[in-house]
Amino acid sequence: MSATGRRLVPTTGSVQRYLAHTFAALSVRDYRYLWMGTFATQIGQWLQQVAQGWLAYALTDSATFLGVVAFARGMPSLLLTLPGGVFADRWDRQRIMVTSQFITWTNAVILAGLVATGNIQPWHLVVTSFIAGATQSFNQPARQSLAPQLAGDRYMANAVSLNAISFNSSRVLGPSLAGILIGFWSIPACYIFIAGLLTWAMYSTLQIRPSAHSRAQRPRGSVWANLVEGLSYIRHSPAILMLLGIAAIPVLLGMIYQNLMPIFARDILHVGPSGLGILMTGIGAGSVVGSFIAAALSDYPRKGIVMILCGVTFGAGLMCFAVSHVLAFSLIALALIGGCQALTQALNQTLLFTVTPNEIRGRVMSVFQLTWGLQPIVLLPAGWLTDHFGPQLTVMVSGILVTITIIVIGGLRGELRNLREEDLLEMREAGRQGAPQLATR
Repeated sequence: MSATGRRLVPTTGSVQRYLAHTFAALSVRDYRYLWMGTFATQIGQWLQQVAQGWLAYALTDSATFLGVVAFARGMPSLLLTLPGGVFADRWDRQRIMVTSQFITWTNAVILAGLVATGNIQPWHLVVTSFIAGATQSFNQPARQSLAPQLAGDRYMANAVSLNAISFNSSRVLGPSLAGILIGFWSIPACYIFIAGLLTWAMYSTLQIRPSAHSRAQRPRGSVWANLVEGLSYIRHSPAILMLLGIAAIPVLLGMIYQNLMPIFARDILHVGPSGLGILMTGIGAGSVVGSFIAAALSDYPRKGIVMILCGVTFGAGLMCFAVSHVLAFSLIALALIGGCQALTQALNQTLLFTVTPNEIRGRVMSVFQLTWGLQPIVLLPAGWLTDHFGPQLTVMVSGILVTITIIVIGGLRGELRNLREEDLLEMREAGRQGAPQLATR
C-alpha cells in the first residue's frame, strides 16, 4: 500500500480491462477465426523455414545453395505478388486462402515422404520452395487485406497489432518446435506437424461466414488494367509511397542474416539444430515484445521518429550479432533485431491500412509484400560473399548498409522524421485528390 492507501499493484479488474483492450478485435467472430488460421499457418511457415534451411545445408554443405533455395522461394513473388493483389481485390479472398493452404499442405506431405524414404534430392527443395513462394504470393495479399475488412474500422488498428503479435509469436514457437522435432525426432516429423497445422488453418478459414467479407465494389476491367490502376493510385499517394519505402529498407538490406542462420548455428556458435531453433526463438521473442510496444504506441503522435530510431538500432543489432561468438550475446542481439523490425513493420502496416481504401487494399498490400519477394536479388550475392569471405563479414556489411541508409534518409527527409498523425491525414487527402478514381462495380 502507498502512503495514500492506494494499491500499487494492478487489480484483477484492471488486468481484465487491459486484456480486453489488447485483444478487442478477437471479439469479432469472423476475425477470430481468421486470426486462428493465420497463427497456425505462420507457425507452419517458420517450421518449414528452419527445416528446409537445415536440410538444404545438410545435403549440400553450401551457403550458395541456401541462397539458391531462398531464390527459388522468392522468385515467384517478383512475378506473382502484384497479380496476387489484383486477385485479392477481384475475387473471394477466403477461397484464395484455402486453395493456397491446401497446396502448401500437399508440399509438406510430399517432402515428408521424400525424406522418410531417403529419396530427397537438392532439386526437390528448389522445386517445392518455388511452389511455396507461388502460393504465398496469392495467400498474403488476400489474408492481409481481409483482416481489417473483417475487424471493421472500429478494431482495425487493434487487428493489425494482433496480426503482428501472431506473426512474431509464431517466430518464437515455430523455430522452437522445429528444433525439438528435428533434434529429438526427425525432419519428416517436422513436415507432418506442418501438415497438421495447415489442416487446422483450412478449417478455421472455412468457418468465416461469406457475408462477413462480401464486397459491394470490385474492380472493373481486366487483371492488367486493375494492376495498372492500382500502381497509378499508389504513385499518386505520397503517404503510401513513403510508408512502402520505409518498409523496404530493413527487408532488402537487413534480412540477409536469417538466411545464414544455419551457418552461424553450426560453424560459428557450434550449437547444432537445437541451437538454431534457440537462435530463431531469440528473434521471435524480441519481435513479440516489439509487437506489444507497437500496440502501446498506437496513439503516439511522432511515429516517424520511432521508425528511424528503430531502423538505426536494427542495423546496430546486426553488427553486434556479426561479431559474436557467444550464444548469450547473440541471443541479445537477435532479440534487439527482432524487436526493432516488428515495431517498424507494425506501425507501417497500421498506417497503410488507415490510408488505403478497402477496394484497393489487396493491391497496396501486394506491393508491400513484393519487398520481401525482392530479397533474392540480395540473397544470391550474399551467399557468394559468405562462401568467399565468411558469414560474419556478410552480416556486418548488411548492418552497416542499413544504419547508413536509415541515417541518410532520416536526415534528408524531414517530413518522415517529423511525421505526425495530422500530417498523415493531410498526406492521405493529397493522395486522394491527386490519384485517379478507382473503376469499381
